[in-house]
Amino acid sequence: MGYRYLDGMKTSVWPRLSSQENGGRSVENEADEEQPAVVPSFHSEAAPMAAVSGFTFMQPFHERRIQSSACLKRQELIARRSTRQREQIEWSDAEKSAFEAEWYHNQLEWIESIHQICGEPIDWERLAALASPFRRGEIGPHERQAEADFADYKPTRMQKLLKQDAAVKQELQDQIVLAKEKDQQEYTEWRRLTDFARDILEGNRTAYLRVLEEIAPLEDLLALGSGLEYNVLNSAAVEVELDVNSGEIIPHESKILNETGELSRSRLSKEDYHELERKYVCGSVIRIGHELFALLPLETVLIHARDTKVNLETGQEEYVTVLSIRFERSAVPEMDLAQEACPQLLAHFEHHIRYDASTGFDPVEKLSRP
Repeated sequence: MGYRYLDGMKTSVWPRLSSQENGGRSVENEADEEQPAVVPSFHSEAAPMAAVSGFTFMQPFHERRIQSSACLKRQELIARRSTRQREQIEWSDAEKSAFEAEWYHNQLEWIESIHQICGEPIDWERLAALASPFRRGEIGPHERQAEADFADYKPTRMQKLLKQDAAVKQELQDQIVLAKEKDQQEYTEWRRLTDFARDILEGNRTAYLRVLEEIAPLEDLLALGSGLEYNVLNSAAVEVELDVNSGEIIPHESKILNETGELSRSRLSKEDYHELERKYVCGSVIRIGHELFALLPLETVLIHARDTKVNLETGQEEYVTVLSIRFERSAVPEMDLAQEACPQLLAHFEHHIRYDASTGFDPVEKLSRP
């Protein structure tokens, strides 16, 4: 499954749901009736995926996503710019300078903090063990209450006098029908949720991909402009390819408002630029690994960060791997996200990286699959 965002909007990239279980073919091409419904591609954020696909029981999981202050600020900046563009409102020089400075500082805040946030873990065992709202074949609680309301109804003298009692009884009977439908809906949602949770616990790889598609745990990371592809290797391991897209994400110059309100621009030194790049790449892979462990019962998350770099020997641009890392769940508790510097956190895990402060990342070999 692959996505990229541009200024917070999902671009037209077809979701590639890849699993080793099906030989690397996209899940969209599978015709197994036992698998969940195929999710079509979407080109905007206008329609929540769960609402469209019928997986309404997945909607509460969207609340587990945590958006940092940097992410919320970016959304506010995008909305402000979009409103002006839509209403064709011209920027004054002062407004434009202030906006560019805000955007730059927001970019720095995001790069510095991206590894420190993670959504709430999902307890799939608890969900699989949820008790049914009522036993199949029995009357549900809503219908039972509606029938009790109908049985307990005693028309008042005024209702009899105005001949309203028949209408009230009909309304109460209608409520019984609606209550029965509500019970059935809740039972169906319970069955879908518990069955899906059991699929996850049994290592169903198509269910894994559906979770990544429906819950979309890394949308705030993607909003910066990077791309992600997921490949479920087996029930215990997921491989992720991060398209860093540093040329669009890492600022090349600082933008600061001076005391007079004018925008001061200064080209970043190579060392400062590459340090921001290193923090972003390292922070992103840590965020991805941490998030996937919270989301799925995985033991291993293998991540390859790839970016476009100039080959100094040929002068040609090449798309290469700049960091390859294998996260093991057993080592995650050893990380101190609040105290340890982001690049130093990599030392807890097997990884390949070649980095120089003056030249940045050099290509590395990918780690082998587990």
